[in-house]
Amino acid sequence: MEKKVFTIGTGVFGEGRPKICVPIVGRSREEILKKAEEIAGLPVDLAEWRVDFYEEADQKGDVIRVLQEIKERILGKALLFTFRTKGEGGNRAIEREEYYALNEAAACGGADLLDVEVLFSEEERTRKEIERMHRTGVRVIGSSHDFEKTPGTGEMIEKLLKMEEVGADVAKLAVMPVTRMDVVRLLEATVKADERLPIPVVTMSMGEMGVVSRVSGRLTGSAMTFAAAGEGSAPGQISVGEMIRLLGVV
Repeated sequence: MEKKVFTIGTGVFGEGRPKICVPIVGRSREEILKKAEEIAGLPVDLAEWRVDFYEEADQKGDVIRVLQEIKERILGKALLFTFRTKGEGGNRAIEREEYYALNEAAACGGADLLDVEVLFSEEERTRKEIERMHRTGVRVIGSSHDFEKTPGTGEMIEKLLKMEEVGADVAKLAVMPVTRMDVVRLLEATVKADERLPIPVVTMSMGEMGVVSRVSGRLTGSAMTFAAAGEGSAPGQISVGEMIRLLGVV
């Protein structure tokens, strides 16, 4: 099965070694832009702006201005726009209508990729919103996060398959391990989903126990991994330098 890969600034997403993404979690505009300038000089592929950390995240106009300023500073690297909601482990709550409106504004405002949480209770609505975003030319990462546990292998695979069904260009799943076997099951689910899906898959087992999942993408098929340059955005992220070293080994 041929993958529906696509080009980003540093190469092809879904081919070769996993792409490295560095999160921006600054609270102020100054912190955010300073981090963007730092990322510009790093040998990574994407910057993820975690908008839910931004102190003016409820001001759509300010958000789009800062988005465009980040784009100017990361020098050709792709920009992933993410508002992680409180219910999925994010830094703040947002009404669902505001969430979709903010993502659509980011799509029109210059983001290269959007992280869109796939609510399995609202599949048809999610499908329609992704269609609207696609009309701007942006790519969509469908995502689901469980900060409490690791679901069964079959359930994880089904979640990833469902993301493709609702129109996502990438299927992303993050889970929290409680036992070592949870990590093994996440790796197994990743391999099986990657074999079945025509779109790239991105998965991670969070926390210290799950670090192996962040560096094993060549084996499992996970197409992107997150590394920290300073403050990370999720438990278990390792530094950019260590990530580059490990990806050169495994």
